[in-house]
Amino acid sequence: MNLTLTLHRWIGVPTAEDYTKQLIDTSECVLTLDVGCGGASPLSQFRPRIKTVGLDAFPQAIEQAKANGAHDRYVVADVLTEDLDELVAEAGKEFDLVTLFDVIEHQPKSRGYELLERCEELTAKYILLQTPNGFQPQGPEFGNQYHRHLSGWFQEDFEGRGYSVYGTTGTKFLRGYAAQPKVDFPGWANADIVLARLLRIHRRPRRAYNLVAIKDVRGVPARLG
Repeated sequence: MNLTLTLHRWIGVPTAEDYTKQLIDTSECVLTLDVGCGGASPLSQFRPRIKTVGLDAFPQAIEQAKANGAHDRYVVADVLTEDLDELVAEAGKEFDLVTLFDVIEHQPKSRGYELLERCEELTAKYILLQTPNGFQPQGPEFGNQYHRHLSGWFQEDFEGRGYSVYGTTGTKFLRGYAAQPKVDFPGWANADIVLARLLRIHRRPRRAYNLVAIKDVRGVPARLG
């Protein structure tokens, strides 16, 4: 574990991986789907406790994921345009957890909402996503056209659909393009984490660089009676 991630957890600023672990620790999430998985996945660290399927529209990303041994199974597909009923049928059931780590911002806003609906249909329990807080410009990095940012997402976009939203990945004050420093100086990443803690970004996501949104598609648990 690197120093920055250790500091993240030591001073109490949860990461997207921490929120994912909380769901997996409930023992409700065994079969998982990582949409837009890229060459590596935060879900890999939880294997073999869970079974993971990596799905990406970019064939080179799937090849890289295979080389890294990131998942139990791999699928080259566009979740928005291709029929995934066969994928669910082969799995034997809907997925317990569907994740989208830094994916939805690569779609225009209208198609982003379609993406949410499609992914919610693929899970019987949870959907978890991470995305920048607001629009963060980014081009087609590493020759991958899917890296281009086409939309910006805000706390209320998800809360209006029944998601719980948290802030992570430091502050929007010190981070800019691709979560890199707006002003580079020695120790900037650690300074950003300390500032994130002081601003309580996990509880006040409007101050965070990234948002983590989580939804239980079964609805809110009963609290009375």
